[in-house]
Amino acid sequence: MSYRANTADSLVVWHEFDGKGDTSIQVLEGLCQSFSSRTGVSVIPEVMNITDLVARLRRVGSSGAGPHMALTPADMAGYAQEALYSEIPEAFWSSAEGLDPKIRSAMQVGGVQYGIPVLTGNHLVLYYNQSIYDEAPSSWEVIDNLGGPLLERGIVPVGADLRDPYYFIPFLTAMGGWPLKDGSPDLGSSEMEEALRFTRLQCERGLLASLDGPTSLLDRFIEGEVGAIICGEWIFNYLDQNMGERLGVGALPSILGKPSLSMTSAIGLVFPNHTLESEQRDHLLSFAAYLVGEEGQREWAERVQRIPVHSGVLSEVKASSSPARAKLIEQLANTRSMPIEPVMLTVWNAMKAGLSRLREEDPKRLLHTMGEFLHTQSEERLVNDNTK
Repeated sequence: MSYRANTADSLVVWHEFDGKGDTSIQVLEGLCQSFSSRTGVSVIPEVMNITDLVARLRRVGSSGAGPHMALTPADMAGYAQEALYSEIPEAFWSSAEGLDPKIRSAMQVGGVQYGIPVLTGNHLVLYYNQSIYDEAPSSWEVIDNLGGPLLERGIVPVGADLRDPYYFIPFLTAMGGWPLKDGSPDLGSSEMEEALRFTRLQCERGLLASLDGPTSLLDRFIEGEVGAIICGEWIFNYLDQNMGERLGVGALPSILGKPSLSMTSAIGLVFPNHTLESEQRDHLLSFAAYLVGEEGQREWAERVQRIPVHSGVLSEVKASSSPARAKLIEQLANTRSMPIEPVMLTVWNAMKAGLSRLREEDPKRLLHTMGEFLHTQSEERLVNDNTK
């Protein structure tokens, strides 16, 4: 791939590789510096948390202000209309050697390509401490059997950030549920009620603790205070650095004999405010080509142990992975693709409103809370549409 050279232009890329556990920021900053020194095109990364990234992208259309590009989870391609994303030109893919054509669909909305996948995976697994568990507990029945002795030793059997709806999805899928049905929210189902009831019961029994994802969940797991955690593929490198041979990776525990499936997605580049229609178009596409090229993909794979989209680099990773990392990649088979419909933002927020009161309210009441949120948001959208 070729890279544009010798200009004084500056490009800004927003991203959400924040928090001490997300070591991906190291590679992104390094790739930005390397590209800038080679080409003379300065690429400036700007980090923020996911909530800020969502809010700022959704304001691009109304404010006219935004970055040249953003590195986001694939489902944020669904903000194409609000953030005024550029469509990715078909010609880009002919230069993206080694990029699996199937991965492109992760950032398509209505058949339109609004993003360029850079990393894949982004799924949940069970990390476990091999000095506490001899092997990954394969089911909640196993956790139930082992939980009593662990609690007597002051060890929480399993931790997860249950305030975050993404961490709740495996409990929902094990009950046969999904947050959408025929493209519309489906949060009032019997499957959702059963998932809420089961999760709440595990918390009440002390088998499952809800802990803050970026801080206490990781800290207490590393310190041996929590035996296993449900957490994302993106945190593997940090845990590997801090736990070494104590770290094990397994499938998410089944529930009543039913598999718990995580969502999966890509992380990719989008171009807000129609920046691919600007004079920086060539520079932006050259930077994208650098990120998905063999050299850039090896940086992600080797330095911070993320899962590359470049098929050749991914083959190298699979051939040389440690047992724990191999298990991490293997869990991609136990996933469902994350929906990228625009309505998912409302769905996530509705689920979050319910989960925030998981310990205080009966599951039927939590369904009502989610439904009220969806109704309120629907009315607000109708008012906004009528006032445009």
